Amino acid sequence: MRRFLGAVVVAGLLSVAPAFAHHGGESFHRGSLVVNHLWAHENVRVAHANAVYLTITNEGTEPDRLIAIEGDFFTSAELQAPVLDEDGALKTASLTAIEIAPGQSLTFQPGGVQILLVGLQQTFLKGDHFHLVLVFEKAGRLEVEVEVEGRDHDHHHSDALGS
Repeated sequence: MRRFLGAVVVAGLLSVAPAFAHHGGESFHRGSLVVNHLWAHENVRVAHANAVYLTITNEGTEPDRLIAIEGDFFTSAELQAPVLDEDGALKTASLTAIEIAPGQSLTFQPGGVQILLVGLQQTFLKGDHFHLVLVFEKAGRLEVEVEVEGRDHDHHHSDALGS
């Protein structure tokens, strides 16, 4: 039962509509996948890790899975999601992959699913951009650009809502 509840929490967090995502920004396409709303907080020089947020939409008829993240300024990347443990407590779990079903949009956001870049070797300030490569099981490699926002930015803002 608790595993079911954990799956429900993750599924609910993954199904958040992109209308509640960050800015529109540039869209990146690979096969039937569209990736947009890419952003990260600025990080201090001593930061060991930083999260990246985005929206992935599968416009195709077959599922695909995000299986890896690559870049040259960090030592590793993790897909993380909040889940319920055996005692019913909410904790963060590392995932090996995240499936994007046909017709589904998945929004990674603070407090929910995220990409965590570990072992940062570079500092990014508000207004900077950096590149990552998202690796999908079927669509393959997709290079994307991530916008860096200040820590004081209102992350409930959405250009899609005209705010």
